[in-house]
Formats: sequence, structure tokens, C-alpha cells
Amino acid sequence: MANGKDSAEVVKFLTLYSRIKDWCDDEPDAVFQLAIADKRFKDLCMQVLGAAERLHASEQRHRHLFAAPVDPKFLSAWRDFEARYEHVLAANWSAFVFSDEGTDLSDQSKGSTSADRKWEHADLNGKIAADLIEKVIGFARVQAFDEDEPLEPDFSMSAEQAVEMAIDYWESLTGEVGFDLADVFRRRRLVPFVFFPRHIAARHGAPEKTSIYQSLQQAHDAFIFGVPFAALALMRSVMETVLRDHYSAEGNDLSEQINSVRKILPAHANEAALHRLRKTANAVLHGRSDGGDEKEMVSLLLVLRALIEGVPQWRGR
Repeated sequence: MANGKDSAEVVKFLTLYSRIKDWCDDEPDAVFQLAIADKRFKDLCMQVLGAAERLHASEQRHRHLFAAPVDPKFLSAWRDFEARYEHVLAANWSAFVFSDEGTDLSDQSKGSTSADRKWEHADLNGKIAADLIEKVIGFARVQAFDEDEPLEPDFSMSAEQAVEMAIDYWESLTGEVGFDLADVFRRRRLVPFVFFPRHIAARHGAPEKTSIYQSLQQAHDAFIFGVPFAALALMRSVMETVLRDHYSAEGNDLSEQINSVRKILPAHANEAALHRLRKTANAVLHGRSDGGDEKEMVSLLLVLRALIEGVPQWRGR
């Protein structure tokens, strides 16, 4: 993602989002009826969804699932959109497209939690991606039997032999190592993208050269590749670093440090949430817990994201 307020995709989103908020008096619950009544507003809804989807796609385009530095104004608007508007617009997408005035989809998903819906969506996409890759491998196996020429001039084997060897390696990875492609794709989609505000990024160098970025990246990698114990240990380390360096936390241990800054913590990374991350990581490190399921891990990653994105500007100078 191109960062900063001058990025074309960011500017477009901010402009469209400001318009939709003004039009509905910043009342997300009014969106559906306004879209049904006014085609111009419905078109605006579709434009906002399109701009948001491009930003989401940009978040997933690179290995790093974070960006720095980021304009705090964009960060605030983007998180507000995700929290209050995105689910309303997404739930009513088909109604906007097909002009079905008799179907308000905004309430249909209230029986499940947001975490449930995100996990199910990520799981479905992971299975589709893995299934497609496995079908292509199977297709290559069939095609290899009809090809007698070497796969490449430098190979001293037929295409059939090369494909069979590649399949053996793949089956070793999935059967012996336990690698599950669908699980990896799902967890990759579940990792919350993190924005490092400019006042935090200014105190760090290039992402690949500094420990806080490296630790966060490896925490993400550990979660994605199914190593939750390592992920939690790294998440705890990142939390401690952020509290010490950007919240000026004090104390003899992490518990005291959390308590020392409880009055300035963000709402979604409050004292109770940080202690939950601390206790979960400690329990795992001392062999008293399995770390919880994926949804719990994502919940803790969201706490860590809120802590990073919510550093007060005067603390980050």
C-alpha cells in the first residue's frame, strides 16, 4: 500500500468516505434506506466499497502485513470505516447491485459474531486456493504422461519424472511435515493489518532493519504457519517494547508496566486486554495452556494492533 495522505488510493477513499458520512449524517443504520431511495447515494456506496476493497487488496499484496509511516488521519478514518460502515455496506451489496428493495441484508448476519464471519470467509478462501493448486498439480501429473521430451534442456529427466518428483516433494511437505496449504491461506487472511503512525515510525528505521518490525513480522509468520506458541512469545515481546518505548511505561515487570499506563491506553487495548495477552503468553511459555484457538489468537493480534496504532502522538516524539 502506498502510504500517506498523498497516495491516490488513500485520497480517493478519504474523499468518498467523507461524502457518505455527510450524506447519511454519520448514521450507518440509515445507509440501506437512503441507497434504495436515491440512486446517486447507492452509486456512492458502491464507490466506497470499491475503494475499500482496493485498499484491502493492497494490504495483502506484500509479505509484510503492516505499513509505516501512516498518516494518523487516514488511520483514524480507515478504522472507523471498518468498525461502523464496512459490514453495513458489505451486507447490502447485492441489494445495491440488483436493486432488490424488498431485502435488507444488514441484519441477516447478526446471529454470528464478526470474528466468526471473518474466520469462515478466510477458511472458505483458503480451501478454494489450496484446492485449485492441488488440482493444477494433478493436471500436471496427467499431462506429464503424454510428454516424452525433457521438461527443460538442462534436466536429465522426462516431464513425467519431473512432475512425479515434484509431487513426491509436495506430498512429503503435506504428509510428513504436516504443512496444510488451506490453513496457511486462511490464517494469512485472518492476520489484522497494522498501520504504524508517523510519530512511531519516525523513531524506527526501515522496517526490515529494526527489531519491532522484525518481531511483529515473525509473530505474524509464526501464526500463519501454525506455530502459536512462538507467535504469542513474540507478541508479548512487541507489547513490552511498545509500552516501554512509546507509552513510557514503568515497573519491575510487564504487569506493573501495563498498570502504570492504564489511563492513557486505547479503548481496544485497555488494561484488561493487555493483561489477557500477557497471561495467555505466560501460560503458554510455562506449559499451562495450548494458546487457544485461531479466533482467540486473532483477538489478541487485534489488541496488539490497537496498542500500536493508538500511541498518543506526544508519547511518540
